[in-house]
Amino acid sequence: MNDHIVSIIVAILTGLATCIPLAVKLYQSVKEAIQEKNWPHLLGLVVDLMEEAEEKFTDGATRKEWVMAMVQTSAEYINYPVDTQALSDMIDALCDMTKI
Repeated sequence: MNDHIVSIIVAILTGLATCIPLAVKLYQSVKEAIQEKNWPHLLGLVVDLMEEAEEKFTDGATRKEWVMAMVQTSAEYINYPVDTQALSDMIDALCDMTKI
């Protein structure tokens, strides 16, 4: 009888050990899909803010700092995590494109 209970417990623990990593991976995949879905909206927001910054500030570094602050504030408001390095790279790339 004890052997039977032990084998059931081992089977349950083995199943949990298999399911937990799968659940974590599913969560990460869903989170990435949501962020990718919102990426075009984020890009549009950045472009609009860059245009507004052009009118408000003369210094490029100040413009970028303001745009990043506005995006981060907006993202925090809707609980959307933003990679600041990716955001900085996006702004730099958009600035480079406007110079061409």
